[in-house]
Parts: sequence; structure tokens; C-alpha cells
Amino acid sequence: MSDAATAKKPAVSKLAPTPARGVDHLALVTDDMPATMDFYTRVLGMQLVHVRRVPFERDRGQPPYDNLRHYFFDMGNDSLFAIFEYPKGLVRQNRDHVGGMQHVAFHVPADRFDAMLEHVKSCGVHVIGPVPLGGRFWSAYFYDPNGIRLELATDRSGVERSVIESVLQTEDEVRAELALGAAPSELAGAARVF
Repeated sequence: MSDAATAKKPAVSKLAPTPARGVDHLALVTDDMPATMDFYTRVLGMQLVHVRRVPFERDRGQPPYDNLRHYFFDMGNDSLFAIFEYPKGLVRQNRDHVGGMQHVAFHVPADRFDAMLEHVKSCGVHVIGPVPLGGRFWSAYFYDPNGIRLELATDRSGVERSVIESVLQTEDEVRAELALGAAPSELAGAARVF
């Protein structure tokens, strides 16, 4: 990266502190816990670290079923990936509808990315990619046994930096990417970055 390009990037230290440290856990749903557990432990290499039964309690936003199994897996970087086991026969969600979850992307360090892809493929999982998405982004896509779209993402730019540092943009870069004019409302939430 040239000195001029580096100078245009905002420094991470200039970002306002975020109240949360990051993702504590993501909680997804399965109706086949054995297949799901096998996939996340054998294919993705996550370790099961905690299980619990979840009692139904009205008005807490919990699943509407009593005594569900809820499994937690270590997804790395001190974050958990959780799976609720719902009853069989329920309607499947559509990831491309509003309110749906489009996909989950796991960051894999560049030096482990190709080996991880080969491992996933060796487990019989169909993988699309790796695909260059511009800038530092390289991604590969596949589905878990529940039809949840997963992504392995990495930075192949050769520059050592955090995930946040790798995506920071200047206001001019944002405007050019989105073809925005002066003072768009879309930038209101990003004002603290610029």
C-alpha cells in the first residue's frame, strides 16, 4: 500500500469506543442436533464447550418450546456459536427475506485459509470459491446441514491488520462506492468514522 493510500485511511484508534467487545454468541436453530454437532465439530473444528436445557419463560423472547437443548461451541477469539434444537417438522426460514439471517462469515487467518477449505471439502461439503471480492476480501461459501449459508473469509492482501482495520474507508471512498451525493442520510450512522 502506498504512503498516500495509507494516509487516507482513518486509524482504528480514532474510532469512538463501541460499548460491546464483540459477539458473545450467535444462536441458530436445528432440528437435527447429531448432524449439526458433527458438522460444527468435525467439519469446522469447533469444540463443544457447554450444554444446557432452556426452560420456556413467557415474555423473554425465548423459543416457544420448553426444555430445549442448547449447545455452545467455541468459534474462536473468545466467542461462542450456539445451536438450539427445535422440534422436527417446522417450516424452514428463507435467508433472503427481511428479518432472516443471510449468512454467517467466519474469519480465517490467511495462512490457514487454504488448509481449512481443503479440510471442509475433504468432509464431502460442496464449497464455492475461494472467490476474490475486491480489496482484502477472499471468501468461500457452503451450507451446514440445516441449510444455513456459511462463509470462510480471509485477507490475502499481505498486510497484517485486524478485520476492522482492513475495511475502514474514508468518506470519499464510501461516497464513491455508493455513488452518493452531498450529505446523504445513509452516512449519518457512519459520521463518527469520518
